[in-house]
Amino acid sequence: MNTNLVFRVTGIALGVQVALGGLVTFDFLDPPAHIVWGVILGALAVVALVTVARMSPRPKRLFGITIGIGADILLQSLMGFAALGTSSNASLSNGIAWVHLLNSFAIFAMLIMGSGMAMMAVRMGSGATPQAVGA
Repeated sequence: MNTNLVFRVTGIALGVQVALGGLVTFDFLDPPAHIVWGVILGALAVVALVTVARMSPRPKRLFGITIGIGADILLQSLMGFAALGTSSNASLSNGIAWVHLLNSFAIFAMLIMGSGMAMMAVRMGSGATPQAVGA
């Protein structure tokens, strides 16, 4: 399976998830749609983890980033449910929602790093030599 493609699809799914979260925030959409898409995103993170784990040789940094993505998505879901649970206290719920949004950008950054590292790992594994910039 193409590891880079898995990271890119997961990044696109995260972009959709952020858009759905905005729609929920402004009451254009009910929270279950955002939650269901979050489960899909979590499943894609597991696919990425399995894909990286099956690489030979397994790149340690890429594997660590993939574990970080999964752990951060778990933290993200806990924050989301905490924001929903504190909806009676608007300032607390809004604060958690902001941290929830900012944390999604951290996940996105890890996905971008993972995509680049997967591309390099595939190139190095195929015997291709890295070229200098401007060469």
